[in-house]
Amino acid sequence: MTSAVGIPITVGVDGSPAAAEAVAWAVAEAGRRGRALDLVYVNAFPTYAYAMWPSWGPPAERDGQAEGRRVLAAAKQRASQVTPSTQVCTEVVEGGPASVLLGRSPDSAMVVVGRRGTGGFPELLVGSVATQVTTYAQCPVVVVPERTAEVAADGPGIVLGVDGSEECQAAIELAFTEASLRGRRLTAVRSWFWPADDPAITQPYSPLPEDHVAEQQRVLSEALAGWTEKYPDVEVRTVITHRRPARALLDTAAGADLLVVGARGSGGFRALLLGSVGETVVRHATCPVIVVHGHAHAG
Repeated sequence: MTSAVGIPITVGVDGSPAAAEAVAWAVAEAGRRGRALDLVYVNAFPTYAYAMWPSWGPPAERDGQAEGRRVLAAAKQRASQVTPSTQVCTEVVEGGPASVLLGRSPDSAMVVVGRRGTGGFPELLVGSVATQVTTYAQCPVVVVPERTAEVAADGPGIVLGVDGSEECQAAIELAFTEASLRGRRLTAVRSWFWPADDPAITQPYSPLPEDHVAEQQRVLSEALAGWTEKYPDVEVRTVITHRRPARALLDTAAGADLLVVGARGSGGFRALLLGSVGETVVRHATCPVIVVHGHAHAG
């Protein structure tokens, strides 16, 4: 593995269609940010083989290394076609895919994975590796679906979920950075859903204040304060809606370049490392989703 200058973008590569899309997305992002790209194939075969054949280990001719090199060679060739000037490093690593990528996350600008890999369960909307990495990574994680919807030229651009929490600031910073790098507008979404909106709840509740929309606009404006001045080149559009947050984000992100969310919002369950909104949009978005943990590497 060739050492790279700066913090690289790390991509999990396994030969699946979603991983191929992840490579294409990541190399374009590396080109925009002037970063190197690390393509990592995790060879889990020895781990599985020793579990099945503990006395003697895997057959010598089936160690997984050759397949890893083949997959990485194809991925590197595709990367060179997208952005020839980007430095691309490849490596075959033995272990568990999620644990290897999580181990790389503290030293990565972001980790990019396909939404569903080669695990063999096509009914799953999101694979176990993507789920574990988005939950536990120590850097932003990009989840790329195997088929992305067409980006609308005058669409929402970069869609950002804003919940007013302190953790949301890292997501806001990354969303503005992406919008600036791409020359796209940023669409900031603020939505709310009252428990009493659920028809199963019949207890009486206080009516919404007349100026509730104005209150939501205030929360959104305060969250974005300062960022519009720091990124004067970014056109900002705001959306305020009385809907479930995940549904509002998914609908707004139709034709978007990216959807950016914080790993955990203001839902009140402090022990959760990935909130329900983040989990839902990762499963169902038709565009790449960036899940931001803590401080995002802006550059």
